[in-house]
Amino acid sequence: MKTAALSSLSAPLQVPAFRRLWTANIVSNIGTLMQAVGAAWLMTGLTTSTTLVGLVQTASTLPVFLVGLLAGALADTMERKSLLFWSQLWMLAMAILLGVLTLMHLTTPWVLLGLTFALGLGSAISLPAWQATVQDIVPREAIPAAISLNSISFNVARSVGPALGGVLVAATGPATAFLVNATSFLAVLGAVATWKAAPRKMSRLAEDIPGAIRAGFRYLIHARRLQIPIVRASAFNLCAGAVWPLLPLFARDVLHTTATGYGLLLAAFGMGSVVSAIFMPRLRNMVALDRIVAAGAILCALAFLGLSAVTNIAFACLMLFFAGASWVGVLVNFNVAVQTAVPAWVRGRALAFYLLAFQGVLALDGYLWGTLAGEIGISQCFTVAAVGLVMGLGLIRFFPLSLNEDIDLRPSSPPDSHDSVAMEIDDGPVLVTVEYQIAPEDAEAFRAIMHQMREQRLRDGARRWRLYHDAQQPERYLELFRLDSWGEHLRQRERVTVTDWEVNTQARAFHRGEGPPFVRHYLGVED
Repeated sequence: MKTAALSSLSAPLQVPAFRRLWTANIVSNIGTLMQAVGAAWLMTGLTTSTTLVGLVQTASTLPVFLVGLLAGALADTMERKSLLFWSQLWMLAMAILLGVLTLMHLTTPWVLLGLTFALGLGSAISLPAWQATVQDIVPREAIPAAISLNSISFNVARSVGPALGGVLVAATGPATAFLVNATSFLAVLGAVATWKAAPRKMSRLAEDIPGAIRAGFRYLIHARRLQIPIVRASAFNLCAGAVWPLLPLFARDVLHTTATGYGLLLAAFGMGSVVSAIFMPRLRNMVALDRIVAAGAILCALAFLGLSAVTNIAFACLMLFFAGASWVGVLVNFNVAVQTAVPAWVRGRALAFYLLAFQGVLALDGYLWGTLAGEIGISQCFTVAAVGLVMGLGLIRFFPLSLNEDIDLRPSSPPDSHDSVAMEIDDGPVLVTVEYQIAPEDAEAFRAIMHQMREQRLRDGARRWRLYHDAQQPERYLELFRLDSWGEHLRQRERVTVTDWEVNTQARAFHRGEGPPFVRHYLGVED
């Protein structure tokens, strides 16, 4: 039966480029998860240290923390197709090397961690570009469905990959899983090579990498709608992410199962994730976002409490099914909130910040929960994580989540007032002043709008911003903001969205002078 949820999910798949990349991504994710099973199980055979077992996850996620900002800047400043191609080629080479060394019995715990880190490095470089590419391929209204499909692709792979990996590792050893992972990267390389990406327009205002990173930081600092899902996802992951370093220890020491059993546990988690992702678009239309997130956190906490008391693999699989459903039910909504919060010019960097927080917390989880398991026990760790998930619900009051459906992030076309300004793009610093004449009865409403203008100016390029009120002429207000260069001011104007221009228009509507508000530009000079 074709439900509304399934119908909405099918829309992005009507786009051939997305369909090919999505299919290839499933294949690659299956290989990656088979490799993860092999690496985790190999480490349990190489050492008895719970900390080293936990560090397998840290090694795979830490690269995002280290190079995530660079990856985001690259995704916004260079051809994403090339970035995806070369990062996949790097991971292909690292997977082959890990497989060959393991076949030759040369893989030590630190070699395993090092090459897992190298694979994570390639993934960290490609992740912002891949996620930002979604909006390059599908229309805006299909973005939530495309993000859900990406989640489904990973979790379909999570349902199949770990089980296949467990069987393969048990039958032939970890090296085979590593080499199968290597071949899976060929699917993505083929899909990327055949994708006809629209050529990126080159502009004289193009940012260099350091400038792009600074602009990304500035945007994050002044964009609360981007901060909210990042803070909330980090808090959720700190406790929900305990499942990854604890699960191999839980399989070995509590359930006393084999690599095949470990793969089945991961598959149960993945099946729950797939079910959740399929029905999430429909649920999102029926239930407030924060209620979905709260219900997911509570469900995850209950699943963890169940795992803290179970010694039976069948019941453990049931608990992990619900944990997987809650995991995706929460995190896919954070991802949608991020992607609908930012315009195209900063999308890669915004996703990099999100992934930085997301994977950085997972990297911390690997050390935190692996070490804590050695101190208080695995079952007790699940109990602690469950309590933390419930406590994290207090953030809803201070960081309410939104899908940002009320904002239009398409580029606007504000009238150009700079044709007569004779400056080079490197000239600066630049001080811009805008003079308004405001009736006393409109002063309070005008200041409220200018508060939104402040956020907009600072987010899009200004270093400083201030609104002044003339003490001698009460109707006169002066807006001042400073930028590093004339080029940065021109970039600031290019970054104005439709919603931004609506705010600007509202501010100008309060102006009572003859003609529009008077704008002046001042170029900094040496003392």
